[in-house]
Amino acid sequence: MNKTAHIASGITVNALRFVLALVFAFSGFVKAVDPMGTVYKMADYAEAFGMAASPALLWIGAWALIMVEYVMGVSLFFGLYRRFYLWLMILFLGVMTPLTLVLALTNPVSDCGCFGDAVALTNWQTFGKNVALLVMAIIVLACHKRVWRVISERTQWLVFVYAAASIALFMQYNIRHLPALDFRPYAIGTNLIDAMTIPDDAPQDEYETLFVLEKDGVQRTFTFDNYPDSTWTFVTRENRLVSKGYVPPITDFYLATFDGEDVTWDVLEYPGYTFLMVASNLNRTNEGMLDVINDLYDYAKVGGHPFYMLTSSSVAEIEEWTEHTGAAYPYLHADEILLKTMIRANPGLIVLKDATVIGKWSAPDMPRDEQLTTSIERNETLLIMPREIRTKHVLVALWMFFPLLLLVVIDRTRAS
Repeated sequence: MNKTAHIASGITVNALRFVLALVFAFSGFVKAVDPMGTVYKMADYAEAFGMAASPALLWIGAWALIMVEYVMGVSLFFGLYRRFYLWLMILFLGVMTPLTLVLALTNPVSDCGCFGDAVALTNWQTFGKNVALLVMAIIVLACHKRVWRVISERTQWLVFVYAAASIALFMQYNIRHLPALDFRPYAIGTNLIDAMTIPDDAPQDEYETLFVLEKDGVQRTFTFDNYPDSTWTFVTRENRLVSKGYVPPITDFYLATFDGEDVTWDVLEYPGYTFLMVASNLNRTNEGMLDVINDLYDYAKVGGHPFYMLTSSSVAEIEEWTEHTGAAYPYLHADEILLKTMIRANPGLIVLKDATVIGKWSAPDMPRDEQLTTSIERNETLLIMPREIRTKHVLVALWMFFPLLLLVVIDRTRAS
């Protein structure tokens, strides 16, 4: 092999290596942003295949998947333990590729969840992705000696330790609080009415009409364009979807009283602030939050703002909860999946202003009584500004990636 071909081969191998590394690191990172979402997705798969999985087992599986994907991606990016991680990737993809083929053929769950809520892929797209990654991993393994090191061998253990520790702590933060990056359609700043509306100029579903006709005991399918002569006998017709039209980000937002009255638009069209306390399962709601919930209800009531407890619990469970807590706030029923999508907390607080989400809090972060002394218009605790959200995003980037960059700089400085 001449020098030019050797250089080109090295560039190609490392380009494939960086693609592999970034895909795995990104996949692990976006799952770590919302670990509960990963648990819910694994539960969906278990249910689809008729498998019984305890919550503890689902949590262990989610944590293991996130840790393995992220650490594999970061390690390959920096060139750590190259042969080991490439074999691990091939083993991982060797399991996932046939599994995703089964999912593509049977379609038990429409969205694979491999990139969390950040990027939605169909099951066929996921299968194609895994095939491409498997081929790339095999090629890079065959040429693993050409994988460039980003950091020296003496420092590589620090990168491994920091990658594992940082992603574990990041997951724990997102579980205790709320996802630092909210990729779901109920993120702060989202107007729910807009997110439920189909624009007038949006693409519509396109269908093709198919005709099943029979002649001489043989049935064939025709369209308008190749419709045959009158010697054929009509059997049936059907419409086949050719092109999917625009689907709004939110399609399942529905709130009702426990008498069955739809109050969705009454809530959304209220001109002002609305407090939505979300507890998908009242039986699993921390009783230590009772005073906090009641304080927020009193605060909303004094300010003249609607306050609702959204739950998927049964009427009997609500009656038991009310009798136990003395709750005076009104309840609205909503689907459990909807509530878990709206906020990854039980309980969790969402505040709307003119149908726009202006704040979301998990139980540990909910405003306490001493923070509820001014009207909401002047209460900085209840008004999360876009600038604060952007600051959080910067802090996430600094926490996850800056120390790794710093290690590279220090390593290179020592080497020189």
